[in-house]
Amino acid sequence: MEFDEELYHNRNLAEMMFSVLKRKYGEEIRAKKYWNQLKEIKFKVLVHNIDRFARLFLLFK
Repeated sequence: MEFDEELYHNRNLAEMMFSVLKRKYGEEIRAKKYWNQLKEIKFKVLVHNIDRFARLFLLFK
């Protein structure tokens, strides 16, 4: 079996994103139910994406 560099690079990007979200919004998930935990994580990602978009928009304005 060969080492797949592209696949490894994708994992590296995912791990970096998890690290960014944890540093920015904390490691805790307050929801108890699974579906609410999923919603909470999606909300954190959405807020992060909006923040990144706003920073880029202001940078190029």
